[in-house]
Amino acid sequence: MADMDDLIDRHLRWQLEHASSALRKSYEESDYAEITDFMPDCVHRLVLDELESMFLSQAKRRDLIIRQSGNTPRKFSNLDRDTLRAGSRVLPSIFRSDALISLLEQIVGSPVHRVPYVPEEYIAARLHKAGDVHGWHWDDYTWALVWIFKMPDAENGGSVEYIKRVPWNRDDPRVGELVEAGPVIRRHPKVGSAYLLKADTALHRVAPLTYDAERMMICFTFAGEDDLTREVTHESMEALFSASDAR
Repeated sequence: MADMDDLIDRHLRWQLEHASSALRKSYEESDYAEITDFMPDCVHRLVLDELESMFLSQAKRRDLIIRQSGNTPRKFSNLDRDTLRAGSRVLPSIFRSDALISLLEQIVGSPVHRVPYVPEEYIAARLHKAGDVHGWHWDDYTWALVWIFKMPDAENGGSVEYIKRVPWNRDDPRVGELVEAGPVIRRHPKVGSAYLLKADTALHRVAPLTYDAERMMICFTFAGEDDLTREVTHESMEALFSASDAR
């Protein structure tokens, strides 16, 4: 694992040196930055093999309406943090990488912290049936870093859609109004990339699949300074991961 950790560290420091300026500009303009070739090919292939094995044997199928985000739907299969940690030789190292924190801080221009709530450190989701969707929502913490392993064609769903800089009013989310007012920004990240989104103030979703296809990803969560001092509740996560475990 020492060699793998070193490979991950060197790759992220290369990204910091060669790509962070353009990523910072993208983030400043759109609260979104797509890190192409997030990991070396050998690391990406290794994690993909791990994910496919875990999704085959341990994934949970969800079909829910989440009240906390304005009664929006969740239809997909997922893997929780503990399953991923036990089943991957690589993911814990990526999440704990100081080089990753340095890269993210360079992109956003402020301190970045590992999320203090263990279940949200990293999770995985797979949309694979027509109509599967990760409906409109906000995240509990400041940033989501979403690493893409499989993606359908852009015209067939799976794009990330978001409205930037609309903070979450948990008592009155007004999702329909916000989506109608827009503007809705759409991005279709490439396989192998990881996109960083300011997810606590971006109302966002994964657009529904129009046919059976695969969108497979891992979402790492990171916290800002304010997240460490304010009270953060986790009703959406608890509703999602306490659901029926039927495949």
